[in-house]
Amino acid sequence: MVTSRGTATASVPGANVPPGRTPAPRVVFAVIAVCTAVAALLRLYQLTRPGYLLGVTEYDDGVQFGDALRLVSGVIPYRDFVVVQPPGSILLMAPVALVAKATGSATGLAIARVLTAAADTACVALLGLLVRHRGPVAAGVASGIYAVYPDALVGAHTFLLEPWLNLFCLIGALLVFDGDRITVSRRLAWGGVAFGVAAAVKLWALVPLAVVGLLVLRRPRRLALLAAGAVAGLAALVLPFLAMAPGALVHDVVVSQFVRDDINRASPVPPLARLTNLAGLSLFSQRSDWVSVALLLVIAAVVPLAYLAGWMATRRLPAELDWYAAVGLVAIVAMFLWPYNYWSHYGAFAGPFIALVFGLAVGQLRPWEYRNHLAPALAVGLVAAVLIAVVGLRQFSAETKLQTSTSLAASADRLIPAGSCVVTNDTSLTISADRFSSGQAGCPAMVDAWGTLLARTDGQKMFAPPQVLDSVAAMWQSAFSRARYVWLVTGSQGQIPWTAELSAYFGHHFRLVGLVNGPGFRYAPEGGLYVRR
Repeated sequence: MVTSRGTATASVPGANVPPGRTPAPRVVFAVIAVCTAVAALLRLYQLTRPGYLLGVTEYDDGVQFGDALRLVSGVIPYRDFVVVQPPGSILLMAPVALVAKATGSATGLAIARVLTAAADTACVALLGLLVRHRGPVAAGVASGIYAVYPDALVGAHTFLLEPWLNLFCLIGALLVFDGDRITVSRRLAWGGVAFGVAAAVKLWALVPLAVVGLLVLRRPRRLALLAAGAVAGLAALVLPFLAMAPGALVHDVVVSQFVRDDINRASPVPPLARLTNLAGLSLFSQRSDWVSVALLLVIAAVVPLAYLAGWMATRRLPAELDWYAAVGLVAIVAMFLWPYNYWSHYGAFAGPFIALVFGLAVGQLRPWEYRNHLAPALAVGLVAAVLIAVVGLRQFSAETKLQTSTSLAASADRLIPAGSCVVTNDTSLTISADRFSSGQAGCPAMVDAWGTLLARTDGQKMFAPPQVLDSVAAMWQSAFSRARYVWLVTGSQGQIPWTAELSAYFGHHFRLVGLVNGPGFRYAPEGGLYVRR
């Protein structure tokens, strides 16, 4: 080509592409589509495994879907029964719960599981769109990492909150950022609304929202738009419940979750194991701690080295989107290292930030702007594609071995007449057996046994004073007195304070009839289905 001064220069594809744009949008969208298809395959394949669509695979999914079933039956969350999460997930699943009134609770939960897998798949596409201005390699890395990220697959195997939390946070980020920069338009307010809705699903969304707030802290107008949108999004979902049960909602969601007696006790999951899990290394075979540390250091070094290479080649400093991803990831990892409890599906919330950090770091080179960057970028893309493919194949292989019991529903259908009042410490059992709802007047509305203990003890659980635990035991005795059946899972002593008096009452009024699932412990009866004598 010839410049305006008449000097000949080499033709560089995309050399005149405006900043923040990619010269090959079709290639970018094709890459995003392929990653999204892979994500859909892995997530839906999980649900085809024995028992994973209609069986019992979790505790939390039964609780969260059970909350929605109670709401559409006219029982008010927070006021009539304990809920330790904000009401966003209840409202999301309310339409499905209405369908479940006609199809049965097991079918309703199956629909919720499919929708959750779809929501998590959508996160893959949103990640690609968020970094599409950095080119196909960046979009492929970001979308591909989350498509095969092990903890994301754990979170998407049933109705858990993390996929929905990620969905609304990514929608918020896509609205807030215009390319690398935070938008100056009213989209910022709509982004705040999306983050507010995410916070109504799970309060963890306040972390990425706070990161965006820090980035616009010196721009009062933008900060006001963001804050107004976030307040509106959160208030629209929370205020109706807050009006009906203000004290209970604040206590159950905030106090019981964040004021915990066991927070300073030795963690059952050490920090190295948590970091290994977050890095996706738990998908592979056992390794020594030294090997795990070495792998973590290598993974952690990739991002700063990529940014350093990008700066040396382009003299371009990290943009606001880079800071959002990096600060958000550090904050979330720190958040997961702090509390007493940790489960793999928690790591799904870190997944989008891990994917963003790596995708944005690779996108620093932007090969269409400088011809000599094309070969390194293609090499990086090839290596990333191979690694993502290896993890994806490993994930697929692990999924082929998944299975859970599918006989519980049939056995419960035979042993428990429809419409009976059943009290349980694991709501997933009664939902999967279509025995969650009762036609008996006065049947207890409790859904979450563990959350009820958490709320009734102000977060202290079994470390609460004896008089507090006695009051919880009295609550359970009252629930048992109104039940025709009691369905216990082994380990109920972690949810029910089995005092000698409560144990004596239970043994006198109930007898074991089947579905035995494990031995009892001190005062606690063995797991199984009990009927009133």
